[in-house]
This record gives sequence, structure tokens and C-alpha cells, in this order.
Amino acid sequence: MSKLSKVARDKWAAKKWFTVYASQAFGFAELGVIPANSEKHLLGRVMEVSFYDITKDVSQLPIKLKFQIVKVDGDKAYTQFKGFELSGDYIRSLVRRGTTRIDAIVNIVTKDGVKLRVMAMTITMHRVKTSQEKAIRRIMTEVLLEKASQLTFDEYVQESVLGIIAQEIFNRAKKIYPIKKVEVRKIKVLTPTFQIPLKTSETSQEQSNVHST
Repeated sequence: MSKLSKVARDKWAAKKWFTVYASQAFGFAELGVIPANSEKHLLGRVMEVSFYDITKDVSQLPIKLKFQIVKVDGDKAYTQFKGFELSGDYIRSLVRRGTTRIDAIVNIVTKDGVKLRVMAMTITMHRVKTSQEKAIRRIMTEVLLEKASQLTFDEYVQESVLGIIAQEIFNRAKKIYPIKKVEVRKIKVLTPTFQIPLKTSETSQEQSNVHST
């Protein structure tokens, strides 16, 4: 074995392995095990996974989630949700000739003060008039803002990823024109990740025990 190979092997062997967990909104699901020289080298690292990796539901493959490591405790690395995005292939599969794609991009603040940029889209069954397009976009914006005033950060993320907010838009927008599909296609967290209060599986368990006594 060459000296260079030995050095590389020794460096790899010296690394510690950490289990990375998703944020509370995703049930602290295990995202994987990654190596690092020390805890400080983990902080700030972003992991990108498919929602399928958490749910094992094939229909969730197009949803790409981002988590940023914000705390390390022993061999556990805890993350905060940083954003999500639907794959380009999936979006292109929805938009067909003869339909209209209507986009809404809204900056919102959740009930607990976290700032997000939310991007939603509606695909109509056929082409619509400009007045109908404006009316549907207005509905999209209204729903996104209403939900922000009602939901915490974790709740808003859950309802976006699970399609609950999209369904609310669908139900209202179909009164304007027949709708093919509605999706919240992207969320970007604008509040610095490290400023968002962190909850871990341990703190949640402690709070549960307090409430049950």
C-alpha cells in the first residue's frame, strides 16, 4: 500500500459517524448516517433527500426535501427544515398543450413568526381567459396567506408537503374554472435556520411527559 493510500485510509478511519434526524415536522425520521471529523464540521451541513426516503411511498419521489444540521448531541445530528421543491420532470409532466399554468409566489410569516417564500401552481383543464387566470391567482394567494396566519412553521410545512394546502386551493379555484392539478411546488425558508427554535425527539418526549403528569 502506498503512503498516500495509507494516509487516506487513516483519515477515513479517524472520522466519527453521526446519525442525522429530520425536523419535528417529519417526525424526527432518520435521514442517514454520515461521517465527519468532529461535531463542528457537521453544523450547517445541508442534506437533501426525497420524501420517499421517509415515507417509502413511491408517489412522494418527486418531493425533494432539504434539512440543515443545527445541533449535534453525541452521535446524533439534529436538523431544521430548510426547504423543499418538486422535481422539474414532475412539473413538466403536469403541463400539457391546451392547459394554463398559473403561478403564485408569496412571502408569508407563519403563526410562530417564521418567514417563508411559498411558490404554488395551478394547472387548468383547458386554456383560460386572463380574467379567470387573475381570479385563480388571487385565490391561491389568499389561501397561502390565510394558512400562514393559522398554522405554525411545522404545521405549514406539513400541510404543504402533504398536499392539504393545495387541496384547499383546488376546492376554491374550481368554482372559477375546472382544475386539473394544484401543487405547492417550492418552499424556501427565509428566516435563518439557526434562529428557528429547535425541537428534538428528546425535548418533545420531555414535554409529553410533563403534560401527562
